[in-house]
Amino acid sequence: MATSVKSYGSIVAARTRAAEQILGSKSLLNLYEEVGGLRDDLLTIRDLGMRAEALSQAQSAAQAVGGAATLGVLEAFAALQREYSAVMAIVQAVRRDLQVAGADTEVLVAVDRILVNEAEVAVRTVDGGVDAEGKPVQKKVRRIRASQEALRAEIVRDTTALLALKPAHAALAKRRVDAKRLGKLKGAAEALAGKLAERATAKGAAKGATAGERQVVAELRRAWGAHYRILAAVGRRDQRIAALLAEAARAR
Repeated sequence: MATSVKSYGSIVAARTRAAEQILGSKSLLNLYEEVGGLRDDLLTIRDLGMRAEALSQAQSAAQAVGGAATLGVLEAFAALQREYSAVMAIVQAVRRDLQVAGADTEVLVAVDRILVNEAEVAVRTVDGGVDAEGKPVQKKVRRIRASQEALRAEIVRDTTALLALKPAHAALAKRRVDAKRLGKLKGAAEALAGKLAERATAKGAAKGATAGERQVVAELRRAWGAHYRILAAVGRRDQRIAALLAEAARAR
């Protein structure tokens, strides 16, 4: 078990993922609780890991562009992305449910349209080498512009479309994505409009994020160490948890 972790990286990510997977499995959580563990142990590890990730993003953004946004906005955006990813994974499964149930073609086409990544496309010219005559060749490359604002706008578009697609609501609700959840996701995305352009001074934002990240990672390290022996005891009884612990140990 690594104990010298000081910043967000693969080890913190692996520990966060381990806590998330145990929390997401009733059987794994029951095993953990049977040997004296508490659900709150895992919630602490998961939440600290997510905060460390957000702080790491804030630090990188501040160093790269002089503070892309305030820490609070970046934390909110990271949470927004996680929820959007979870919802779209369910939409993908619901597409299959609708097809099996014999849904109208128009409904399936509408779902397919929502599943397509419609973030802005950027076109840039790059060096393409030389042609047969030795003359320089330039070519245009298209790539998705995955800016925060572009992603935020796409989340608003997709949630609006899903809310309007009433024939899919029952199938979505069956997988715990009801209109209330979609509305909440849309509202969170709309609330971030404009705020993503806020700037903070590069030095202050980067320094604050770095200090915050190290503090949170230190808290996570202590929490992980305090509960590791319980996790290891469960790992000796269940290969799934043993594999998760091995992944957290191997991560570098």
